Amino acid sequence: MMKKKKLNIGIIGYGVFGEFLSKQLVKKHKVSCIDPFDKSKEAEEIGVDYYPMFDMMSFLSDLDVVIIAVPMIEFEDVVSKLPVDKLRGKLVVEVCPLNSHPKSVMLQNFGPDVDILCSNPMFGPSLSDNNESPSPVSWDGLPMIYEKVRIADMRRCDKFLSIFERERCQMVEMTAEQHDASTSDAEFVTHLTGRLLDRQLLPPTPVMSKEYAALCDVADMTAADSFDLFYGMFKYNSRAKDLLKKMRENIAKVERQLAAKEAYLAASAEMKNNDRKQLIEECKILLREVASSSNIAAKVEEKDGKPAESKITETSQKES
Repeated sequence: MMKKKKLNIGIIGYGVFGEFLSKQLVKKHKVSCIDPFDKSKEAEEIGVDYYPMFDMMSFLSDLDVVIIAVPMIEFEDVVSKLPVDKLRGKLVVEVCPLNSHPKSVMLQNFGPDVDILCSNPMFGPSLSDNNESPSPVSWDGLPMIYEKVRIADMRRCDKFLSIFERERCQMVEMTAEQHDASTSDAEFVTHLTGRLLDRQLLPPTPVMSKEYAALCDVADMTAADSFDLFYGMFKYNSRAKDLLKKMRENIAKVERQLAAKEAYLAASAEMKNNDRKQLIEECKILLREVASSSNIAAKVEEKDGKPAESKITETSQKES
């Protein structure tokens, strides 16, 4: 029965990522959203029902799945204010870039009658921004990480995950702790690099290498994400400060290497210039010596009235 029935999915937090997800979910399911800001226009354009925050009870009443799509730094505050009674018998899904913190918060706040799914769709709004064709954005091959933390209604959970399976996502099941240990550093460094590479450092060019194109993609990806998302990656990654320190050290190391190379080349050029000057001076001295010898010989010839060679011949004849 569940396979044929549409899921009634509600999204708490209708920012760039919540809206991005809804565009795909609304194709096969009924979708609604709730947000502190008035997102009625954006929601209506996609076919999503919008609820203001004061109407949370009505928003939650008939939902099968509740997706919490708020920045990680706001996650605990948002969850703590949800009416838990209205979540009983529902599947609650988090979609943060790190999963350990949201998992801990949900286990602390939700009782055993609330199903919990941790997930990280490792793609986002930048896909839409980079899509120049009129055809829908493809999720084919993109990783979808998830953990079935506590699931009573397995059919409903599988039906929700099948949304990503049908889009041919790479489905990877692992615990939140395994996910964070294997991806948190890479995600933080990727987003940090993208934020350092603004468009002033990456001007458009008529021809670009694969490496340059990849850097542009990273910069575009991070530009589409909010700073709150990036700050969450920093705050809930215990190694983030060490990674920042390492980045600064690497930049300083490159600067030292550049300065040392520049100084070496300048010194080499100066030494070559000094050697050239010394050679020129030696040539001048030699030329002066040659010129001086020629002057002496000329004076001798002028004094005797005969060339030096004639005098030598004359002397030889007398001796004979």
